[in-house]
Amino acid sequence: MLFPKPLLLLLLLLAPLRAAPKTILFIAGPKSHDAGQHEHPSACALLARHLAASGLDLKVDVSNGWPQDVARVGAADAIVIYGDGMDKHPATGHLAELRNHYAAGKGLTVLHWALEPADPELSKLLDEALGGHFSAEWSVNPVWKMTHPIIASHPATRGVAPFEMEDEFYYHLRLRDDVTPLLQALPPADSLGADGPRTGNPAVRKELADKVPQTLAWVVDNPNKSRGFGFSGGHSFRHWANKDFRQLVLNGIVWTAGLEVPPQGVVGNVAATPAYQTIDEAIARGDLDDVRLHLSTDPASLHQGRDKTRSPLAQAVLRNKTEIALVLLESGAKPDGVDGSQRSILHLAVERGNGVLVSALLKSGAKPDARDKDGWTPLHHAAAKNQLEIAKALLSGGANPMVLSVLGGTPLHEAAASGGAEMVQLLLDHKVDPSLKSKEGVTALDIAKKFNNQAALGVLSK
Repeated sequence: MLFPKPLLLLLLLLAPLRAAPKTILFIAGPKSHDAGQHEHPSACALLARHLAASGLDLKVDVSNGWPQDVARVGAADAIVIYGDGMDKHPATGHLAELRNHYAAGKGLTVLHWALEPADPELSKLLDEALGGHFSAEWSVNPVWKMTHPIIASHPATRGVAPFEMEDEFYYHLRLRDDVTPLLQALPPADSLGADGPRTGNPAVRKELADKVPQTLAWVVDNPNKSRGFGFSGGHSFRHWANKDFRQLVLNGIVWTAGLEVPPQGVVGNVAATPAYQTIDEAIARGDLDDVRLHLSTDPASLHQGRDKTRSPLAQAVLRNKTEIALVLLESGAKPDGVDGSQRSILHLAVERGNGVLVSALLKSGAKPDARDKDGWTPLHHAAAKNQLEIAKALLSGGANPMVLSVLGGTPLHEAAASGGAEMVQLLLDHKVDPSLKSKEGVTALDIAKKFNNQAALGVLSK
């Protein structure tokens, strides 16, 4: 289609006037605390992926630590700070850059512990740009379960349904009178500890007694046209898998950038995200669905999680998570491997008395005669613990009952000390030589006499 020259010139002049995409800069502090807690880089990367996939007119930038290139800070229409607080605050030493950002009328989001800077001037800036901060001797930071939340009507709450959650939600914060609460709840009185800088004080106790809802998330419109969003939760990574928890934060970030929050809220069309940062933690929590999600999103996690000393399968067996261990085996996890004591995964299953896993491991190819640092096979352990059905499963799975330990003992020697008559008879039926002497020169009968094991004596003395 050909345009008349005057119209074409007008179109060319108007083209550059189209607004540039808003840039959102995440500044993540380093990971801290235990596994699954304060996973700042991973959480920022996750939130950034959701924003990038939202279809909104924005660009996302993520920096682990304060950017060395100050131009990245200057280019941001909104900054999100998520990291530890106090002296470890990501903005420590960068007050001037952050103040310039605020003075330019740009947005700021601060999450969780980053609400508590050590620098008084940085706290003052948060009061100006964000509407408040966490103040020791006044604010508290317990872990508690939020129930019956109060969610305000605001663009930043679009699409957010009421949710319940146990997290380290800070409350009784120092907030300006003109902030708009987005998320409030009434914490239980027993969430407070003894009076201390961050555990309790008379003022917060009175508010709880008077049933004053505590603000956990809020926004503020500042006189200089900048916008602020504060959110006191975010201690545990797994909570970012909660749609409403995550959406409230995504909405708040987008709102601070000056963008219109969609009617249904900010929806990042990305694949389902595991609730736990690692497969190790999902196993420890016994969350089978999350283990499956880790396997689907990161197939390599089947063989190696964060724990470098034990495979995920070994962790599941050690923790007696039968269903999870069976799923890992079905997915192709290797049934062998040893820990620092040279215990195989089969040893661990025997120690846990888990016959289902013993049979499953043997069926998957686990070596029945693997020896630990004392030379004990799984059958030695089963005999010592008088685990009759497990011993039968091991023998049916090919275990050799005549393997000698470091001290030259057979499983029969161990059964003679603490096993029952049926265990002793089972080993004798499998041709264990009762006259065999260990390196200490004793037979199974000698051991039965030493430990006064009448059940074993009744069989061996025959």
